[in-house]
This record gives sequence, C-alpha cells and structure tokens, in this order.
Amino acid sequence: MSMAPTTNGQAYHFNSSTLSQITNLAIYVKTPVELFHMTEEELTKADFLIVTIKDHKDSELLIKDYNPLPASVAIVISDIDMAHVTRLFEMEFDGYFYHSMLEKDIVSGIEFIKSGYTYVYPELAKLLHEEYVRIANTLQARPEGLLTDREWDILIEIAKGNNNDQIALNLEISDKTVKNHVTTILRKLDVNDRTNAMLLAFRKGWI
Repeated sequence: MSMAPTTNGQAYHFNSSTLSQITNLAIYVKTPVELFHMTEEELTKADFLIVTIKDHKDSELLIKDYNPLPASVAIVISDIDMAHVTRLFEMEFDGYFYHSMLEKDIVSGIEFIKSGYTYVYPELAKLLHEEYVRIANTLQARPEGLLTDREWDILIEIAKGNNNDQIALNLEISDKTVKNHVTTILRKLDVNDRTNAMLLAFRKGWI
C-alpha cells in the first residue's frame, strides 16, 4: 500500500496517514504554503491532496498562486468570510470539505471524488446558496428554454443541499418524479452529477 507522510500543518482530524490507510491512497494533507513547497517527487507520488484553509491568509494565497495539479485536490474550509468561500468555489477544485466533518464523511467524499465526481459537503452547499440569495440582484438571466420551471425549482432545491426525499416533500411531488427531473437536468446542463449542476448554476448566476 502506498503511504504518504504526515504533515505539521494538518487541520483537526484530517490526517495523512490515517486517511491513506483507510482509502489505500497516497494522501497528503497540506496548508497552502506547504503545498507550494512540495517537491516534484512528492507530487508524482500523491494520489490525493487535501489543502487546509484556516484563515483569510490561506485563502488569499491559494487563490493567488494555485495552479492545476495532476492529483485530485480537495480543500478544507473553516469558518472564514463567505466572500472568500465563493471565490474558492469558482476555482473548480475536485472537492470542498468542511473542518467539522466526521472521518466517515471525509472518506466518502474522497471515494466520491476518485469515482470522477465533484464533492461538496452539504453544509457548505447551504452556506453557498445563502450567499447567492443575499446577492440575488446580481443574478444573470436564465437561458430561455434550457430548463422547465419545475426543473429550475428542483435545481434550487439541490443547491440548498436537499436530497431527493426532502425535495419531493418540499415540492409535493413523488420521489420518482424528482429522480426523473434530476436525470433530465444533468443531461440538459451536460454535467455528470448534482454537485456540478449546482456549481454550474452558481457560477453562471442562474440561482
């Protein structure tokens, strides 16, 4: 099994060795400063990089100096200003974790990302939606005919972090109907999962 060394810059329980053992991946947990000082050898060995964002300084540094890397990259967001959080979402990392996540949720997020999807911790999705609601006067016109009114309603529910059961309850429709609409939304937006549908809509200013 490939193992990654631990780092002094870890946040909370985001531990390189523990996560590497559980997932059988070479996982490095780094601060932005440590990330930018990784050697080519380390970057080549890494299967997965987790970057911890503890404050505005970390956030600004990552936004300013980050370049795409060959390994999957997820960031861990702490309680920092939402203006920074939204800018981090615009950078299209593979995953967005939250500092208070349980270990099992971290592992599930890593597995989800390695399956080819983007992962956003539900609590962050809710915070992101609240921020976009707050600046609703900046929303762009939705492309005419792209989605039906009901599909827009469901996309908004997805952006709130709601699962299919909750969406069905909120919109007073069946779970099967929700599933069918979600499938259609993903096809129309040309994305492979709910998270990317939500992020696309946020970045375009549609919701």
